[in-house]
Amino acid sequence: MKIQGQNLSDILLQLPWQYKIVVAASACFILFTAIYVPYVALHFSLGPKKNIIQVVKVAGALKASGMLDPSLTYDARDKEVWMAYTAQENAATMSVRMAEMRGGTNCREWVARAGGFEAKVDDIFAPDGQTVLRSGMWRVETPALVYDPDDKGREWKLYVYKYFWANDPKSVMSVAQHYGVIAYKYRAAASDDSEDWSSEQWLFSAAPGYPPPPYEQSILLHLNRLDPSLQNVVSYARPSVIYKDGALVMTLSAFTDGLTPDRVIMIVSLDHGGSWRYAGTVLQQSDVSAIDANARLAGASLVEQDGQVYLAAVLGNEQQRGQGTFIFGFDDFSKGALQRDPKTGAPVMLHQIPLPKEGTGSLGGGAAAYNDACASGTLVTEQAGNSSDFQIYRLPLKPIDNQQGEK
Repeated sequence: MKIQGQNLSDILLQLPWQYKIVVAASACFILFTAIYVPYVALHFSLGPKKNIIQVVKVAGALKASGMLDPSLTYDARDKEVWMAYTAQENAATMSVRMAEMRGGTNCREWVARAGGFEAKVDDIFAPDGQTVLRSGMWRVETPALVYDPDDKGREWKLYVYKYFWANDPKSVMSVAQHYGVIAYKYRAAASDDSEDWSSEQWLFSAAPGYPPPPYEQSILLHLNRLDPSLQNVVSYARPSVIYKDGALVMTLSAFTDGLTPDRVIMIVSLDHGGSWRYAGTVLQQSDVSAIDANARLAGASLVEQDGQVYLAAVLGNEQQRGQGTFIFGFDDFSKGALQRDPKTGAPVMLHQIPLPKEGTGSLGGGAAAYNDACASGTLVTEQAGNSSDFQIYRLPLKPIDNQQGEK
């Protein structure tokens, strides 16, 4: 382009040197802006999302005041990620709900799906089947969702802890222990909402009389029969299940008394849940005390990363029940044996995932779930401040290292 017969380069050469500096600086600014603005837009639209703590929300879910205890599983055939979680409908009502990952969101966004276990207002009866002993509600929580590709027609399995929460505050804990079970449902194709889940089955309780008649006849297996070391256990809770090398492997929190578990045990099924054998005690309170004299065991679950299984334990103290997620490795997974310090005998902690918001509530949090299909990070439960509600957060951390999760 020419102005009065001269090119721009000719005009620039005729300018005083002070103007040449201004023109050069302006050109550099325009070039910098052209490059930097798109970079900033791309950085804030894509990059930071993988580095921040995000609240997990489920589109289309029934109204709930809180969410906790996530469980993740992946169907490699249909490329689907599913989550089961405990929904707090209010301060007293606990149900288990289902959600599916929205395509392409790397487990950041979820949509509600049919299935799960709903809480139910009910009465429990004396052995005569007529006399009402207590009024209250059946609560359901701490789900374990697993995909078993070899069990045709029952590929999707959902295990939960179900117990009766009496209206009488004086007897609530005793009743919950006596009327607590591990329940189960299965389904052939979780991706098809027209395919119903099976009816509910009561799989496990601790021993005869837990729960008392007429409910005892619904139990398929009393877990204390599996090994003499379990005879003092009065209730089992928090099932966690993975499918590994053709077997279903389950951990359970075992209670002898009080509000905190005495140990975490492992049981194994080689026939898709038809029968179970005792593998061993994975972690117990004495192990936790060997790590920290003030520490208390609050529960644990199994997670698998890059083909390796780990125990994700929740540890706390007298002031706060859960202070994060503590990752332990297995020395012999088939026997439930953790890696231990050769000098002290204490389990070796590989990594700690802190509480997402470093909450100060007395319950704290730390119950976690991870799946390699969710490369964006680990899902962790935490109490919402000092309220009784919980929230699930996605942390950009994997279970065994401090590297940020991939986008």
